[in-house]
Amino acid sequence: MSLKHILKIIVKHRNISLMILIQIAIAVTIVGNASFISYGTLKNWLIPSHLDEYEILNVYTKVFDKQVDKSALIQRDLSNLGALPEVTQVTYASNELVLATVSGSNQVYKTTDREEAGIENAQFDITSEGVATLGLTITQGRDFYPSEFVFAGSDQSRFASVVLISEALAKSLFGEQSALGQTVYLQRARLPYRVIGVYADKMLGESAVYEQHWYHSTIVPQAHFGSTNVNYILRVKKGTKEAILKDVEDALYQQGGRIVERVEFAARAKKRLWDGRSTFAFIMIGISVIAVAVTAFGIIGLVSFSVSIRKKDIGILRALGASQSTILKTLLIENALLAMAGILLGSFAALWLNNYFVTHLRAQGLVEPWLAVLVAISVWLLSAVAVYIPVRKAAKIAPARVTKT
Repeated sequence: MSLKHILKIIVKHRNISLMILIQIAIAVTIVGNASFISYGTLKNWLIPSHLDEYEILNVYTKVFDKQVDKSALIQRDLSNLGALPEVTQVTYASNELVLATVSGSNQVYKTTDREEAGIENAQFDITSEGVATLGLTITQGRDFYPSEFVFAGSDQSRFASVVLISEALAKSLFGEQSALGQTVYLQRARLPYRVIGVYADKMLGESAVYEQHWYHSTIVPQAHFGSTNVNYILRVKKGTKEAILKDVEDALYQQGGRIVERVEFAARAKKRLWDGRSTFAFIMIGISVIAVAVTAFGIIGLVSFSVSIRKKDIGILRALGASQSTILKTLLIENALLAMAGILLGSFAALWLNNYFVTHLRAQGLVEPWLAVLVAISVWLLSAVAVYIPVRKAAKIAPARVTKT
Protein backbone atom coordinates (compact mmCIF):
# COMPACT_ATOMS: atom_id res chain seq x y z
CA MET A 1 0.00 0.00 0.00
CA SER A 2 1.38 3.41 -0.95
CA LEU A 3 2.40 6.11 1.51
CA LYS A 4 -0.20 8.41 -0.05
CA HIS A 5 -2.93 5.91 0.75
CA ILE A 6 -1.69 5.55 4.34
CA LEU A 7 -1.75 9.34 4.77
CA LYS A 8 -5.35 9.38 3.50
CA ILE A 9 -6.26 6.80 6.15
CA ILE A 10 -4.63 8.97 8.85
CA VAL A 11 -6.61 12.01 7.67
CA LYS A 12 -9.82 9.98 7.51
CA HIS A 13 -9.38 8.89 11.14
CA ARG A 14 -7.82 12.18 12.18
CA ASN A 15 -9.40 12.38 15.64
CA ILE A 16 -7.87 9.12 16.86
CA SER A 17 -4.65 9.86 14.99
CA LEU A 18 -4.40 13.25 16.69
CA MET A 19 -4.95 11.68 20.12
CA ILE A 20 -2.17 9.14 19.53
CA LEU A 21 0.14 11.90 18.29
CA ILE A 22 -0.53 14.11 21.33
CA GLN A 23 -0.07 11.21 23.74
CA ILE A 24 3.33 10.42 22.28
CA ALA A 25 4.29 14.11 22.32
CA ILE A 26 3.43 14.41 26.02
CA ALA A 27 5.43 11.28 26.82
CA VAL A 28 8.49 12.65 24.98
CA THR A 29 8.15 15.99 26.79
CA ILE A 30 7.98 14.43 30.26
CA VAL A 31 10.47 11.61 29.77
CA GLY A 32 12.87 13.90 27.95
CA ASN A 33 13.01 16.45 30.75
CA ALA A 34 13.17 13.80 33.45
CA SER A 35 16.15 12.27 31.64
CA PHE A 36 17.94 15.61 31.22
CA ILE A 37 17.47 16.58 34.88
CA SER A 38 18.30 13.14 36.27
CA TYR A 39 21.38 12.78 34.10
CA GLY A 40 22.52 16.30 35.00
CA THR A 41 22.09 15.59 38.71
CA LEU A 42 23.89 12.25 38.57
CA LYS A 43 26.71 13.78 36.54
CA ASN A 44 27.09 16.58 39.09
CA TRP A 45 27.39 14.04 41.90
CA LEU A 46 30.56 12.80 40.24
CA ILE A 47 32.25 16.21 40.14
CA PRO A 48 35.10 16.02 42.65
CA SER A 49 35.01 18.55 45.48
CA HIS A 50 38.78 18.28 46.16
CA LEU A 51 37.81 18.89 49.78
CA ASP A 52 38.91 16.97 52.85
CA GLU A 53 35.23 16.54 53.63
CA TYR A 54 35.78 14.68 56.90
CA GLU A 55 38.55 16.95 58.11
CA ILE A 56 36.68 20.26 57.85
CA LEU A 57 33.94 21.33 60.27
CA ASN A 58 31.40 24.10 59.81
CA VAL A 59 30.29 25.74 63.07
CA TYR A 60 27.17 27.90 63.15
CA THR A 61 26.39 30.01 66.22
CA LYS A 62 24.21 32.99 67.06
CA VAL A 63 24.96 35.49 69.81
CA PHE A 64 21.68 36.83 71.13
CA ASP A 65 23.05 38.80 74.11
CA LYS A 66 23.68 42.34 72.85
CA GLN A 67 25.95 43.04 75.82
CA VAL A 68 28.50 40.46 74.68
CA ASP A 69 31.73 41.94 73.32
CA LYS A 70 31.90 39.99 70.06
CA SER A 71 35.50 40.88 69.34
CA ALA A 72 36.63 39.44 72.67
CA LEU A 73 34.23 36.49 72.28
CA ILE A 74 35.71 35.54 68.90
CA GLN A 75 39.25 35.72 70.25
CA ARG A 76 38.31 33.46 73.18
CA ASP A 77 36.49 31.02 70.86
CA LEU A 78 39.49 30.78 68.53
CA SER A 79 41.69 30.04 71.53
CA ASN A 80 39.32 27.47 73.08
CA LEU A 81 38.58 25.67 69.82
CA GLY A 82 42.26 25.61 68.84
CA ALA A 83 43.06 23.99 72.19
CA LEU A 84 40.96 20.91 71.41
CA PRO A 85 43.38 18.01 70.76
CA GLU A 86 41.75 16.99 67.46
CA VAL A 87 41.71 20.53 66.02
CA THR A 88 44.73 21.55 63.94
CA GLN A 89 43.54 24.94 62.60
CA VAL A 90 40.56 27.20 63.13
CA THR A 91 39.34 30.38 61.48
CA TYR A 92 36.55 32.81 62.13
CA ALA A 93 34.35 32.91 59.00
CA SER A 94 32.37 36.12 58.76
CA ASN A 95 30.85 35.54 55.34
CA GLU A 96 30.61 31.94 54.11
CA LEU A 97 31.05 28.44 55.44
CA VAL A 98 32.10 25.46 53.34
CA LEU A 99 29.24 24.58 50.95
CA ALA A 100 26.91 26.63 53.13
CA THR A 101 26.28 30.18 51.96
CA VAL A 102 25.45 32.46 54.87
CA SER A 103 25.68 35.82 53.14
CA GLY A 104 23.11 36.37 50.42
CA SER A 105 25.07 37.97 47.60
CA ASN A 106 28.64 37.11 46.67
CA GLN A 107 29.38 38.39 43.22
CA VAL A 108 32.72 39.20 41.63
CA TYR A 109 33.23 41.82 38.91
CA LYS A 110 36.08 42.88 36.64
CA THR A 111 35.14 46.57 36.65
CA THR A 112 33.12 49.11 38.60
CA ASP A 113 30.74 49.47 35.66
CA ARG A 114 27.25 49.04 37.14
CA GLU A 115 26.06 47.57 33.86
CA GLU A 116 28.50 44.68 34.12
CA ALA A 117 26.92 41.41 35.21
CA GLY A 118 28.61 39.77 38.17
CA ILE A 119 29.88 36.21 38.36
CA GLU A 120 28.70 33.95 41.17
CA ASN A 121 31.47 33.52 43.70
CA ALA A 122 32.06 31.95 47.11
CA GLN A 123 33.69 34.65 49.24
CA PHE A 124 35.47 33.44 52.35
CA ASP A 125 36.41 36.19 54.80
CA ILE A 126 38.87 34.56 57.17
CA THR A 127 41.37 35.12 59.95
CA SER A 128 45.05 34.17 59.97
CA GLU A 129 44.64 30.34 59.84
CA GLY A 130 41.96 30.41 57.15
CA VAL A 131 44.10 29.28 54.20
CA ALA A 132 45.46 26.31 56.16
CA THR A 133 42.03 25.45 57.57
CA LEU A 134 40.55 25.18 54.09
CA GLY A 135 43.59 23.20 52.93
CA LEU A 136 44.35 25.48 50.00
CA THR A 137 47.39 24.96 47.77
CA ILE A 138 48.70 28.18 46.27
CA THR A 139 49.86 27.52 42.70
CA GLN A 140 50.74 31.10 41.68
CA GLY A 141 51.82 34.13 43.70
CA ARG A 142 51.97 34.08 47.50
CA ASP A 143 50.04 33.67 50.74
CA PHE A 144 48.87 36.60 52.88
CA TYR A 145 51.29 38.55 55.03
CA PRO A 146 50.18 38.91 58.70
CA SER A 147 49.94 42.68 58.22
CA GLU A 148 47.30 42.24 55.49
CA PHE A 149 44.63 40.80 57.81
CA VAL A 150 41.82 43.10 58.91
CA PHE A 151 39.71 42.29 61.98
CA ALA A 152 37.07 44.97 62.56
CA GLY A 153 33.48 45.64 63.50
CA SER A 154 30.92 45.56 60.71
CA ASP A 155 30.15 49.20 61.40
CA GLN A 156 33.70 50.18 60.55
CA SER A 157 34.67 50.84 56.94
CA ARG A 158 37.85 48.82 57.11
CA PHE A 159 38.55 46.26 54.45
CA ALA A 160 41.50 44.25 53.22
CA SER A 161 43.17 45.27 49.99
CA VAL A 162 44.33 41.88 48.65
CA VAL A 163 42.69 38.59 47.72
CA LEU A 164 43.43 35.00 46.70
CA ILE A 165 41.30 33.54 43.93
CA SER A 166 40.75 30.01 42.63
CA GLU A 167 42.18 28.83 39.31
CA ALA A 168 38.70 28.42 37.83
CA LEU A 169 37.71 31.98 38.78
CA ALA A 170 41.01 33.34 37.44
CA LYS A 171 40.30 31.69 34.12
CA SER A 172 36.71 32.95 34.00
CA LEU A 173 37.82 36.52 34.73
CA PHE A 174 41.09 36.81 32.83
CA GLY A 175 41.23 33.89 30.42
CA GLU A 176 44.81 33.03 29.55
CA GLN A 177 46.17 36.26 31.09
CA SER A 178 47.86 36.11 34.48
CA ALA A 179 45.54 37.06 37.33
CA LEU A 180 48.40 38.21 39.54
CA GLY A 181 48.34 41.96 40.08
CA GLN A 182 44.86 42.30 38.58
CA THR A 183 42.06 44.04 40.49
CA VAL A 184 38.73 42.36 41.15
CA TYR A 185 35.64 43.94 42.70
CA LEU A 186 33.61 42.02 45.27
CA GLN A 187 29.93 42.09 46.21
CA ARG A 188 27.43 44.73 45.17
CA ALA A 189 29.52 47.48 46.77
CA ARG A 190 32.26 46.52 44.27
CA LEU A 191 35.08 46.93 46.75
CA PRO A 192 38.48 46.62 45.03
CA TYR A 193 40.98 43.87 45.89
CA ARG A 194 44.34 43.15 44.26
CA VAL A 195 45.00 39.51 43.36
CA ILE A 196 48.21 38.33 45.03
CA GLY A 197 47.78 34.58 44.57
CA VAL A 198 45.90 31.78 42.82
CA TYR A 199 45.10 28.44 44.47
CA ALA A 200 44.11 24.99 43.22
CA ASP A 201 40.37 24.54 42.77
CA LYS A 202 38.13 23.36 45.60
CA MET A 203 34.34 23.17 45.72
CA LEU A 204 33.68 25.71 48.48
CA GLY A 205 30.54 27.75 47.84
CA GLU A 206 26.93 26.61 48.00
CA SER A 207 25.45 29.39 45.83
CA ALA A 208 28.32 29.17 43.36
CA VAL A 209 27.75 25.42 43.01
CA TYR A 210 24.03 26.03 42.48
CA GLU A 211 24.94 28.32 39.60
CA GLN A 212 27.29 25.59 38.29
CA HIS A 213 30.41 27.62 39.01
CA TRP A 214 31.78 24.65 40.92
CA TYR A 215 35.17 26.03 41.85
CA HIS A 216 34.65 29.80 41.86
CA SER A 217 35.88 31.23 45.15
CA THR A 218 37.88 34.05 46.72
CA ILE A 219 39.72 34.20 50.03
CA VAL A 220 39.83 37.61 51.68
CA PRO A 221 42.02 38.33 54.76
CA GLN A 222 39.32 40.23 56.56
CA ALA A 223 36.85 39.28 59.28
CA HIS A 224 34.07 41.57 60.38
CA PHE A 225 32.03 41.06 63.54
CA GLY A 226 28.87 42.66 64.82
CA SER A 227 26.01 40.59 63.44
CA THR A 228 24.35 37.84 65.46
CA ASN A 229 26.05 35.18 63.29
CA VAL A 230 29.42 34.16 64.73
CA ASN A 231 30.66 31.22 62.67
CA TYR A 232 33.86 29.21 62.41
CA ILE A 233 35.59 26.69 60.17
CA LEU A 234 37.78 24.06 61.81
CA ARG A 235 40.27 21.56 60.46
CA VAL A 236 40.61 18.37 62.47
CA LYS A 237 43.01 15.47 62.29
CA LYS A 238 42.36 12.73 59.75
CA GLY A 239 40.18 9.98 61.22
CA THR A 240 38.58 12.21 63.86
CA LYS A 241 35.32 10.70 65.09
CA GLU A 242 31.93 12.42 65.34
CA ALA A 243 32.46 12.87 69.08
CA ILE A 244 34.34 16.03 68.11
CA LEU A 245 31.01 17.68 67.26
CA LYS A 246 29.94 17.50 70.91
CA ASP A 247 33.38 18.63 72.11
CA VAL A 248 33.15 21.71 69.87
CA GLU A 249 29.70 22.56 71.23
CA ASP A 250 30.92 22.22 74.81
CA ALA A 251 33.87 24.49 74.11
CA LEU A 252 31.62 27.15 72.60
CA TYR A 253 29.12 27.00 75.47
CA GLN A 254 31.88 28.07 77.84
CA GLN A 255 30.86 31.52 76.63
CA GLY A 256 27.32 32.58 77.54
CA GLY A 257 24.78 34.60 75.57
CA ARG A 258 24.78 32.40 72.51
CA ILE A 259 23.21 29.43 70.76
CA VAL A 260 25.22 26.81 68.90
CA GLU A 261 22.94 26.08 65.96
CA ARG A 262 24.94 23.37 64.25
CA VAL A 263 28.34 21.71 64.09
CA GLU A 264 28.86 19.46 61.07
CA PHE A 265 31.45 17.97 58.78
CA ALA A 266 31.75 19.46 55.29
CA ALA A 267 30.59 16.07 53.99
CA ARG A 268 27.19 16.67 55.65
CA ALA A 269 26.91 20.13 54.11
CA LYS A 270 27.69 18.65 50.70
CA LYS A 271 25.06 15.94 51.12
CA ARG A 272 22.45 18.54 52.07
CA LEU A 273 23.45 20.54 49.01
CA TRP A 274 22.61 17.64 46.68
CA ASP A 275 19.60 16.27 48.56
CA GLY A 276 17.16 18.88 47.27
CA ARG A 277 18.14 18.37 43.67
CA SER A 278 18.15 14.61 44.02
CA THR A 279 14.58 14.72 45.31
CA PHE A 280 13.50 16.79 42.32
CA ALA A 281 15.28 14.37 39.95
CA PHE A 282 13.64 11.31 41.56
CA ILE A 283 10.21 12.96 41.37
CA MET A 284 10.78 13.55 37.66
CA ILE A 285 11.82 9.90 37.20
CA GLY A 286 8.63 8.77 38.95
CA ILE A 287 6.51 11.01 36.77
CA SER A 288 8.23 9.75 33.63
CA VAL A 289 7.60 6.11 34.60
CA ILE A 290 3.90 6.92 35.01
CA ALA A 291 3.93 8.80 31.70
CA VAL A 292 5.49 5.82 29.89
CA ALA A 293 2.91 3.44 31.35
CA VAL A 294 0.00 5.76 30.52
CA THR A 295 1.35 6.23 27.00
CA ALA A 296 1.73 2.50 26.38
CA PHE A 297 -1.75 1.61 27.62
CA GLY A 298 -3.21 4.67 25.91
CA ILE A 299 -1.77 3.69 22.53
CA ILE A 300 -2.99 0.11 22.92
CA GLY A 301 -6.48 1.38 23.74
CA LEU A 302 -6.61 3.94 20.94
CA VAL A 303 -5.25 1.57 18.29
CA SER A 304 -7.62 -1.19 19.43
CA PHE A 305 -10.53 1.22 19.13
CA SER A 306 -9.27 2.42 15.74
CA VAL A 307 -9.00 -1.16 14.49
CA SER A 308 -12.46 -2.04 15.78
CA ILE A 309 -14.10 0.70 13.71
CA ARG A 310 -12.01 -0.24 10.65
CA LYS A 311 -12.68 -3.97 10.69
CA LYS A 312 -14.82 -3.80 7.57
CA ASP A 313 -12.16 -1.84 5.63
CA ILE A 314 -9.51 -4.33 6.68
CA GLY A 315 -11.75 -7.25 5.74
CA ILE A 316 -12.35 -5.76 2.28
CA LEU A 317 -8.60 -5.35 1.77
CA ARG A 318 -8.12 -8.97 2.76
CA ALA A 319 -10.91 -9.99 0.33
CA LEU A 320 -9.17 -8.05 -2.45
CA GLY A 321 -6.04 -10.10 -1.88
CA ALA A 322 -4.07 -8.16 0.73
CA SER A 323 -2.04 -10.57 2.82
CA GLN A 324 -1.79 -10.51 6.59
CA SER A 325 1.76 -9.21 6.32
CA THR A 326 0.61 -6.35 4.05
CA ILE A 327 -2.10 -5.31 6.53
CA LEU A 328 0.34 -5.59 9.42
CA LYS A 329 2.96 -3.55 7.57
CA THR A 330 0.44 -0.85 6.61
CA LEU A 331 -0.82 -0.37 10.16
CA LEU A 332 2.71 -0.31 11.59
CA ILE A 333 3.79 2.32 9.04
CA GLU A 334 0.70 4.35 9.91
CA ASN A 335 1.67 4.24 13.60
CA ALA A 336 5.29 4.99 12.81
CA LEU A 337 4.29 8.18 10.99
CA LEU A 338 2.16 9.28 13.94
CA ALA A 339 4.97 8.40 16.36
CA MET A 340 7.50 10.43 14.37
CA ALA A 341 5.20 13.46 14.31
CA GLY A 342 4.53 13.08 18.06
CA ILE A 343 8.25 12.74 18.83
CA LEU A 344 9.04 15.84 16.78
CA LEU A 345 6.33 17.86 18.55
CA GLY A 346 7.33 16.49 21.96
CA SER A 347 11.00 17.30 21.35
CA PHE A 348 10.22 20.97 20.76
CA ALA A 349 8.03 21.02 23.89
CA ALA A 350 10.79 19.30 25.90
CA LEU A 351 13.35 21.90 24.83
CA TRP A 352 11.06 24.74 25.84
CA LEU A 353 10.22 23.13 29.20
CA ASN A 354 13.87 22.35 29.90
CA ASN A 355 14.81 25.97 29.27
CA TYR A 356 12.07 27.03 31.71
CA PHE A 357 13.32 24.65 34.44
CA VAL A 358 16.93 25.75 34.04
CA THR A 359 16.03 29.45 33.93
CA HIS A 360 13.35 29.66 36.62
CA LEU A 361 13.89 26.64 38.88
CA ARG A 362 17.70 26.49 38.71
CA ALA A 363 17.47 22.86 37.62
CA GLN A 364 20.65 21.25 36.31
CA GLY A 365 19.25 19.62 33.21
CA LEU A 366 20.89 21.01 30.14
CA VAL A 367 19.96 19.19 26.94
CA GLU A 368 22.27 16.34 26.01
CA PRO A 369 21.83 15.58 22.27
CA TRP A 370 22.68 11.88 22.62
CA LEU A 371 20.17 11.57 25.46
CA ALA A 372 17.48 13.33 23.42
CA VAL A 373 18.06 10.85 20.58
CA LEU A 374 17.92 7.92 23.03
CA VAL A 375 14.60 9.16 24.48
CA ALA A 376 13.15 9.58 20.98
CA ILE A 377 14.18 6.06 19.93
CA SER A 378 12.89 4.59 23.20
CA VAL A 379 9.48 6.24 22.87
CA TRP A 380 9.29 5.19 19.22
CA LEU A 381 10.05 1.57 20.17
CA LEU A 382 7.52 1.77 23.01
CA SER A 383 4.82 2.95 20.61
CA ALA A 384 5.75 0.22 18.11
CA VAL A 385 5.49 -2.50 20.77
CA ALA A 386 2.25 -1.04 22.14
CA VAL A 387 0.64 -0.95 18.72
CA TYR A 388 1.86 -4.37 17.59
CA ILE A 389 -0.60 -6.38 19.69
CA PRO A 390 -3.86 -4.85 18.39
CA VAL A 391 -2.47 -4.48 14.85
CA ARG A 392 -1.41 -8.13 14.68
CA LYS A 393 -4.89 -9.11 15.82
CA ALA A 394 -6.43 -6.89 13.13
CA ALA A 395 -4.28 -8.41 10.40
CA LYS A 396 -5.80 -11.82 11.16
CA ILE A 397 -9.35 -10.67 10.45
CA ALA A 398 -10.97 -13.14 8.05
CA PRO A 399 -12.53 -11.46 4.96
CA ALA A 400 -15.74 -13.53 5.20
CA ARG A 401 -16.25 -12.44 8.79
CA VAL A 402 -16.77 -8.80 7.91
CA THR A 403 -17.87 -8.77 4.28
CA LYS A 404 -20.94 -10.86 4.98
CA THR A 405 -22.35 -8.17 7.34
